[in-house]
Amino acid sequence: MRPLLAAIPAILLAACIPGEIHAPVTVQESRGADVSRFGDVAFREIAPGIWQHTTYLDLPGIGPVPSNGLLVVDGDETLLVDTAWTDAQTAQVLAWADGVLGKPVRAAIVTHAHKDKMGGIAALHQADIATFAHPMTNADAPANGFEPARHTLDFAENGFLNGAQAENFSPLVIFYPGGAHTRDNITVGIPAAGLAFGGCMIKGSDAETLGNLADADIDAYARSARNFASAFPEVPIIAMSHSQPEGPEAIAHTIELAEKL
Repeated sequence: MRPLLAAIPAILLAACIPGEIHAPVTVQESRGADVSRFGDVAFREIAPGIWQHTTYLDLPGIGPVPSNGLLVVDGDETLLVDTAWTDAQTAQVLAWADGVLGKPVRAAIVTHAHKDKMGGIAALHQADIATFAHPMTNADAPANGFEPARHTLDFAENGFLNGAQAENFSPLVIFYPGGAHTRDNITVGIPAAGLAFGGCMIKGSDAETLGNLADADIDAYARSARNFASAFPEVPIIAMSHSQPEGPEAIAHTIELAEKL
C-alpha cells in the first residue's frame, strides 16, 4: 500500500487537478447530452463535427477525475486534441474514431506536458500518428515521464501558428496565449463551429480555485486568459479539460480567479 500512496503526489503534479482534494470528484453530465460510451471512454458531440472525449483516472481517496479532449472531423479523417489519461484509454479513442465514427485520426496535438493531456502519447506513436506540441512541451515531457511529440509547433510573435503549419491544421486555429496553468499551455479554436478549447487554463464558472498551480505561471495567468479571449472573440462555446462546455462566462470567471493569485 505504501508505494501506491507515495505515487499519488507525483500523479497529482503530473495532472491538471488540485494538489489538495478531500472529496470524490463528481462527474457532471450536461442535461440532454447524447453520450456515446466505448470501453472506458465517453464521447459527446458538442458542436457539429466536434466530439469531446472524456476519460477518468481513479485516484485512491479522491475518486474518478475526468479529463476532456477533442476529436475534430476534417473530411474523411479527424484531428485529435489531447490524449486520454493512459495509453490504453487513448487506444480506445483511436479505435472509436476509426471503427465507430469512421474517420481515423490523422494527427494529434497535445496542449501541455501533463498526464491528462499527453499520458497516452505512446499509443499515438505506436499507431504511427503524427504528434505535435509546443517546443516547451517537448522539452518538459521527458521529466514528466512522457515521450515528446514527434513534431514541434512553430508559433509567431502574435501567438498563432506560422504559415504552412496553420494551413495544415485547418479547421483548427492553434494559439499560445502565454504561460498560465503551465508555461507551455496552448489553446485551440474552431471558429467556424463557434467553439474554443481552453484546456486546463480555463475553469468552469463554478470552480472555486484554479486547481493545480505547481507548474503555473502565476504572474501571467490572468493576462494569458485575456489573450485567449481576444484570440477567439464572440465564440459561444468554451470547452475545457475538467468541466463541461460553457459560454464565455468560464473565461471571465477564470480571469477573476487569476487576478486573486
